[in-house]
Amino acid sequence: MTNAVRERSREILRAQLATAASDFCAEHGFDDVTVDEIAQSIGVSRATFFRYFGSKEDAVVSALRDEHDSLADRVRVQAEPGQVALDAVRRALEPTVATSRANPVRLRGRIAMIVANPSLRARLAVDRADQRATLASALEPFVHDRQTALAVAITASGAIELGWSLWAADPALDLGDAYDTAFRLVDGAAAVRLDITGFDSRDQ
Repeated sequence: MTNAVRERSREILRAQLATAASDFCAEHGFDDVTVDEIAQSIGVSRATFFRYFGSKEDAVVSALRDEHDSLADRVRVQAEPGQVALDAVRRALEPTVATSRANPVRLRGRIAMIVANPSLRARLAVDRADQRATLASALEPFVHDRQTALAVAITASGAIELGWSLWAADPALDLGDAYDTAFRLVDGAAAVRLDITGFDSRDQ
């Protein structure tokens, strides 16, 4: 087995373990389970768990990280000449939308767990910077400027976060519709003007 194949096999196994660990924690309560219990539930030893993850938080957040890295890969493959950059990112989110439609309860459980847990939110925030850089690297060959690519990646990341928030707040909402709304709002945000009608500085 070549090093490339071996590494790819390791990445696939890590993603599978992260998904299983995230689901177990969401079902049983992140703060209520130990690493030993997580490892046992996903069929590995404690030593193997720590070979792939640095902590419980890392295992849970890795499931989302892997999805974001896949997003960057899809942008690279699917981007078309002349396409609006944010539209390219939105299009690349379709597999995530399909996953949410196949099992919305499972995905909502993960999101609710992260939102409710400060340590997971903090771990996810750290991860987001790396994810934005990964997306910017995928976009840079198409926009030919690192700063512009990073600006698009940051904007897209904000739209994605807003989409998740809208979706998590409304059980009846489709994730695809939530993304569409979020990208539209973010796209128009730069042109929003402040309205001071009725504003009284004494209220501040």
